[in-house]
Amino acid sequence: MSLLRFLGTYFKPYLGRVGLALVAALAYAICSVLMLVVFQMVLSDVVQTDRSIQDLVGTGKSEETSEADDGDSGLPFDLDSFDLHGRLLAGYESLKQSFGVDEQSVVYFVPLLMILVVAFRSVTRFINGYLFQVIGLGATNDLRNHLYERLLHQSSSFYQKHHSGELLSRIGNDISVLQNAVSTRFVDLFQQLPTFVGIVWLLLSLNWQLSVIVFLIVPIIALPIVQFGKGMRKTSHKSQERLADLSNLVAEAVRGQRVVKAFGMEDFELERFKQANLRHLRVKLKAQLLAYASGPVIETLAVIGAGGFLVFAGRAVRSGELTASVLVTFLVAVLNLYDPIRKLNKVNLVLQEALAAAHRVREVVEAPNDVEDRDGARTLPQIREELRFHGVSFAYEQKDVLRNIDLVIPRGEVVAFVGFTGAGKSTLVNLLPRFFDPTGGRVEIDGMDLREVTLQSLRAQIGLVTQDTVLFNDTVRNNIAYGSKDPDQEKVEAAARAAYAHEFIAELEDGYDTEIGESGAKLSGGQRQRLAIARALFKDPPILILDEATSHLDSEAESLVQKALTNLMKGRTALVIAHRLSTVQRVDRILVMSDGKIVEQGKHEELLARGGIYKRLHDLQLQGGRDHDA
Repeated sequence: MSLLRFLGTYFKPYLGRVGLALVAALAYAICSVLMLVVFQMVLSDVVQTDRSIQDLVGTGKSEETSEADDGDSGLPFDLDSFDLHGRLLAGYESLKQSFGVDEQSVVYFVPLLMILVVAFRSVTRFINGYLFQVIGLGATNDLRNHLYERLLHQSSSFYQKHHSGELLSRIGNDISVLQNAVSTRFVDLFQQLPTFVGIVWLLLSLNWQLSVIVFLIVPIIALPIVQFGKGMRKTSHKSQERLADLSNLVAEAVRGQRVVKAFGMEDFELERFKQANLRHLRVKLKAQLLAYASGPVIETLAVIGAGGFLVFAGRAVRSGELTASVLVTFLVAVLNLYDPIRKLNKVNLVLQEALAAAHRVREVVEAPNDVEDRDGARTLPQIREELRFHGVSFAYEQKDVLRNIDLVIPRGEVVAFVGFTGAGKSTLVNLLPRFFDPTGGRVEIDGMDLREVTLQSLRAQIGLVTQDTVLFNDTVRNNIAYGSKDPDQEKVEAAARAAYAHEFIAELEDGYDTEIGESGAKLSGGQRQRLAIARALFKDPPILILDEATSHLDSEAESLVQKALTNLMKGRTALVIAHRLSTVQRVDRILVMSDGKIVEQGKHEELLARGGIYKRLHDLQLQGGRDHDA
């Protein structure tokens, strides 16, 4: 999908407002041109700087235009069809005749006309500006929502390729750049572009020779504008990338602040941040150099053109070819032309930034999701019989992680997966909630391939407790009843009691209404883990995944968590990834994995008697080798 079509999908709901905003922008441009003509009327009819306007109009054209018609203008087209100035003067005369304006009342008529034109111009400017705010903020708000939705539904492999700082930058900074471009600079684009065209048309019809001198400078100005725009786009893209690097460093330091402090790496992390910040500064300074240099360059070129204009205009006035009112109106029109050029130049620079930001956002929005509902996916009934891994293989970036695994887990069985680091334990278990999909074979529940059922109905049957407990900056109650809009307090407390969490919750300042801080920072590790278990108990799923749920706890906390886990696993099918072998001795079956395969299975005593990998793992832990990943 092209970038234009991509952005167009988000602006489609606002097409009615876009149409009204464009009409208002056109009306604004027309009023801007009319203001210049009314200004000439002030000079000619009110102040009377030259003879009456009736003499200038003649057949609906100014004196200069009439004289050009008497002879050969030297132009390859008919001036009558191009004479905007003459037509506006003729319209003005018709208006005066309709209202019966004479030499005395014209002193009141022209100022009133000027007030009406300026007032209507102000109204159209307000309508145009506000509508583009509604369009820009609304469309980019929809885009941000869609981007976040896409992030939430992406598979785990996506997050292995994109770090958090990059994603935060795209959903925050990049969308903000787009908001500024659409809600602010699009106003200038659609106001100033027709205004520029209208003023240029008026200038040509006032005096085409003077206009040519003015316009000779335009191609000279256009070239640096284009070059500034290209440079701005490149530096903007680099700036956004450097900002993503900064966000990632901050996120890592905040998440790992204990490790940073424990290793005394504050200075090291500060130096990393300073270097990344310096790279960002250099790119931003280059962008600002381009932005600030564009104005002086264009102004200098404009002054050169003004010098040539003054030479020609001075000679024309001295020879009587120009009247005072036309010359002054022409000069005012030229000055009014500068503002659209200046604003359109800024539009160009901001649009280059916006295009770079839109490209980065589109990359994320259109990133393929390798785990999503298929067409015609069915709702998965609650498990009745078994889980089955049938010939399951998985490869990540051409590296085999799982190799042709066959495994049946009857309903209600508790199985534990053990093995050295990289054996494939977590990968195998993560196939069940479809964090990944197998690259070979299939995973089934009661004979139904999980790829044929909806993700929502599948994950509704699975509870997850991990070693890195994920809690939210919310109340204890809302963390236990995660996702429930109006949780039943009795059910919340029952889950907390079963998780051995009610006692410490009751001692908190506000009990179940206590805010626990980011990631549960106000709680101990054991308390956080018991809240996670309470959350799983509240969900009451028939299938559980326990991913090294006690590996980070001390003995006292582990004892309480083990009791909570025992309550949690009652009557459920449970898949346990274990670090400490002492935690799996009472499970129904232990599965030993090595090199992506299940190489041993059985109960604790049976596996010890075989003298295989499990025995080696057991002996290493007895010898104090608890740092090995089991």
